[in-house]
Amino acid sequence: MDGKIIKGFCISMLALQFVFFGLVQYSQHHSLWYIPANLFLLLFVFCGGVGAIIGIGLCIKRNLNKTPFGREGLVIFLACLSSVISVQLVYGWQSVNLSAGNDYSTDAINPPQFNQSKYGRLRFHQMPSFWCFLDIPHKVLKSDTDSLVLPMSGFDSKIIIIKQVINKLGWMFVRLMDNASTSEGFNETYLLRAGNPGIAGHTDVAVRVVTNNEGFSVVDIHSSSYHSRRDLGFNELMILRLKKEILVAARE
Repeated sequence: MDGKIIKGFCISMLALQFVFFGLVQYSQHHSLWYIPANLFLLLFVFCGGVGAIIGIGLCIKRNLNKTPFGREGLVIFLACLSSVISVQLVYGWQSVNLSAGNDYSTDAINPPQFNQSKYGRLRFHQMPSFWCFLDIPHKVLKSDTDSLVLPMSGFDSKIIIIKQVINKLGWMFVRLMDNASTSEGFNETYLLRAGNPGIAGHTDVAVRVVTNNEGFSVVDIHSSSYHSRRDLGFNELMILRLKKEILVAARE
């Protein structure tokens, strides 16, 4: 009897996973019923984790009692476990951050600027009021990643490296902003639309390259979500990925 109850609970967790996953996908394209995708993503993984833990306990119990574990139960257990594993493969549990932030920069005092304000870049300006409690105040936070100092000063080398990195990551180039480039210096900001394979959402990224022709350049990265909720560490992940790729391209 207990086995049937546990199996029924695991099936319920599996069904809830599909429901939450569907809500996450739906929320990406419908503004009227725009729901907190990050919240439902956490619930999706939580349900899978609960089902997986119960499945492991049931496996141990069956093994101790020398009773076989049915194929149906095994399929349910693996389906629940798959959500936990998929997060590690696509996102990385080490990248999950529950702090109240969705706007990070390697230079929080003077971050690279976008061509629009945070409000202007919001994907949806009107949302159901009952989700407003999830909104967080806008603030540019300091990234765990510091500014990059690269041994390069030529204009062409910067353009080549930025283009190589964008193409490799599969990100979209939006526009180039010339801040104050002169014959004695170089200061440009590249606006990008960034994403991660396997994740439906995207974020805005500004990459500022500054040099005074003394043989090095300072690169700052500003990653900001186009919503007003926690990003679960997504922007930090984008900054880290971009930094790694820039360093690799600069060495080549």
